[in-house]
Amino acid sequence: MSIPDHYQTLEIDRQATPGTIKQAFRRLAKEYHPDKNPTREKFAEKMFREISIAYDVLRDPKERFKYDLTLNATIGKRRFRRPYHEDLGHSRHAQHRFGLMFQQLLTQNYEVGIQIYEQLQRGNRKFRIDDFLDYRNSRDCEFLIAEAYQTLGDLPNATRIYESLLASEKHRPVFHHFADEIRDRLKRIYYYALADPVHIESIPNNLEKIRALKLSKRETAWVYKKLAEFYCEINWLVKAQEMLQMALELHPRLKGTKKLCQKLGLENQSCHD
Repeated sequence: MSIPDHYQTLEIDRQATPGTIKQAFRRLAKEYHPDKNPTREKFAEKMFREISIAYDVLRDPKERFKYDLTLNATIGKRRFRRPYHEDLGHSRHAQHRFGLMFQQLLTQNYEVGIQIYEQLQRGNRKFRIDDFLDYRNSRDCEFLIAEAYQTLGDLPNATRIYESLLASEKHRPVFHHFADEIRDRLKRIYYYALADPVHIESIPNNLEKIRALKLSKRETAWVYKKLAEFYCEINWLVKAQEMLQMALELHPRLKGTKKLCQKLGLENQSCHD
């Protein structure tokens, strides 16, 4: 697969800041604007179009992240390390399979990508993504794997990898603005787990994870309300009262609590439809 190098088009390096990207675009847009190139109009139009496309991709953090991954895949031979050491059972075949997995994940063919990933794990208990890619690209690849698991509904595996990425980010930052994206994804996963718990014993652990994300009072109150509803459904009324009171302490005007208050005998609380 061959794709244009937007960094080369804008004459910037891969580490360029948003400000540098904007400055490069403005400079080149002026230089190649068709109105300023009457003697080579077609060439200027082509260059102006390529510059505009490059800028549209690189100025958007999410689009830039996806583009970087795709660009890395196209130059994989330079990114991949040498074949595995024989004493670890590594082989060119495994390296080829890893490259295929990366491509499948990039094209959002998640089922095939995860299937290959799990085959690689089963084939070698010492399998590590870092044996194929440098540190930054390894974390990018893990992000894709977590995203694939989340899309396929395997939330435990997605959560495990997202949490690992955040832990790695504290020691050696590489994601920058995407750390917030990971936190947001974890928040949604934790919300889902608490709103419809599979195992009651998992609730305290997931609740601690929610607290660690330092959400707003409104968001935390919503979590407590959902837990109150769950405990009410299984007739753990004392626990339901506790959760609802915590919710109302954080957000007294929380909506959707009136019927729950009545059911739990908390009519004296400030409850709302």
